[in-house]
Amino acid sequence: MIKTGRIEFYDRPTAWGLIIGDDQDLYVVRGRDGRGTAPRVGERVSFETQSGGDGKRATEVRLVSRGLSSLGREAPAGGVRPLR
Repeated sequence: MIKTGRIEFYDRPTAWGLIIGDDQDLYVVRGRDGRGTAPRVGERVSFETQSGGDGKRATEVRLVSRGLSSLGREAPAGGVRPLR
């Protein structure tokens, strides 16, 4: 089943992140899972789901549209940046 949601978090060095689905469930995304580029926070994506030992997993992640950050601006091009 194909679902849609938004990239909530993505850490480029570890290629691990979270998608919050439109169903309000959290899905783990690992690697680039079907994408040519790393996901960015705020992007709208479609994905397939899979259950695993670490909970719900998003596979075959595809960009639907570039999203806006919670501040109403485009998410930074560099993805998630650590807080300092």
